[in-house]
Amino acid sequence: MKVQKSISVIVFMILIAGSITVAAEAEDIRIVVPYLGYVNNIYENANFPEALDDSDLMKGLYFQWINPKRYQWNTFLYQSSDINYSSLWGGHFIFDLYLGVRERGKYVIGTGIEYIRLDMDAGNNFSPPFTDFQLVNNIVVPYLRAGRYFLFGSDTLSVSVLPWAGIQPQWVKGEISYTAGPPIPKKIDEYDLYGIAGINASVSIFHFITVDAKYRGTFNADDYFSSVDSMVNVFFTRHWGLSYRFKYSETSSGSTAYHIGGIAFVF
Repeated sequence: MKVQKSISVIVFMILIAGSITVAAEAEDIRIVVPYLGYVNNIYENANFPEALDDSDLMKGLYFQWINPKRYQWNTFLYQSSDINYSSLWGGHFIFDLYLGVRERGKYVIGTGIEYIRLDMDAGNNFSPPFTDFQLVNNIVVPYLRAGRYFLFGSDTLSVSVLPWAGIQPQWVKGEISYTAGPPIPKKIDEYDLYGIAGINASVSIFHFITVDAKYRGTFNADDYFSSVDSMVNVFFTRHWGLSYRFKYSETSSGSTAYHIGGIAFVF
């Protein structure tokens, strides 16, 4: 039920963005990429008997709709079937509205939500005395941000830089069950409010090669978590190309890193 609710929120936001973009303009760009690659997950929890570190195959699907003068929105859904004795599901939805668009810059107000679910059945694989260990962990992270794009270059070589800042609440909920071992809380119910700030940079060469790099800091009085993203797209025609993505992110529950690649279609 929790998975369905979280997926429903993402789908609802996609429908809202879709209703805004029904009347596509000629300059609109739409990109879809199925991805396949490698993911590493480190899971840590104060109520957990030990930290876990595992890697597995990752599947993903990315879609982005861009209108350079008005908005962009994108969604990314991903899944890994057997990592840390778990099935891992995740997804994000991001919507950015552009204001004050000029030749050398524009303002952006953005919102988004990310959802991660770790459904674990470790059986008797943990150190004694924990046996028949199971855990369900749900992380829901909405955010609101604002910033300004600085645009440089020409159609041949263009560069954009976006410093931004915002706020981000985070809910971590879950449930633990086992048949032996010392008593620990059976419910996970945590809430935190973070500040967020980052910088995005993008380089485009003849519109056929694009390189994106992003850094994000998530922080409050007690914690600081980093996230690093990069993407390289190389297009061989107006519609087809290859895409590579890397991401490393830290959360209160550990860290995740992936390398994935896919065939990009632009229309």
